Amino acid sequence: MRRGPSSLIGALLAGALLVTGCGATTDVVPPRQSAAPASVVATPATVRPPAIPRGAQRVEVAWVSDGDTVAVRALRRGVLAVGALESVRLLEIDTPESKDPDLPVECFALRATQATERLLPRGSVAWVVADRELRDRYDRALLYVWNADGVFVNLRLVRRGYARAVLFRPNDRYIDLMRSAEAAARRAGKGLWSAC
Repeated sequence: MRRGPSSLIGALLAGALLVTGCGATTDVVPPRQSAAPASVVATPATVRPPAIPRGAQRVEVAWVSDGDTVAVRALRRGVLAVGALESVRLLEIDTPESKDPDLPVECFALRATQATERLLPRGSVAWVVADRELRDRYDRALLYVWNADGVFVNLRLVRRGYARAVLFRPNDRYIDLMRSAEAAARRAGKGLWSAC
């Protein structure tokens, strides 16, 4: 019996599949490689923010001064004195200025303050962690802050476009993460990147 060209091609393809094993139903991922596409692995939006670190100090939020400054009272021993009211400057971020009496309120400053108030409501519990240097020249504590839901507040403000990433030397523990989040927020035109 004579075969036509289409049946011959079909037979050759079927044979090739059997020889190469392409008809197998299991996927093999080479070791040390992710099955996810590179764009998913590398984007800051999909990078899991750091969890509350061990040794973080539990505090109560007294109030929010502006987008990057809050007042807290330490509830347990740690870098801050227990019971003392402390002004905390969130590390590695900068929000538009709203409290300087010599300057007008900057674009997006009030929205940044409101975002921080939503993340750190008055009376809520939060956790703080220091880096290498604890105080700035105004005697504010320089800290990373996680809220009661475990949200890394410093990073969330940058990711949502309420703050810029700023290095406060020598405190640089999360600066690469912050800069990556800022770049993504800029590209997406989030928050102040589209409003100002």
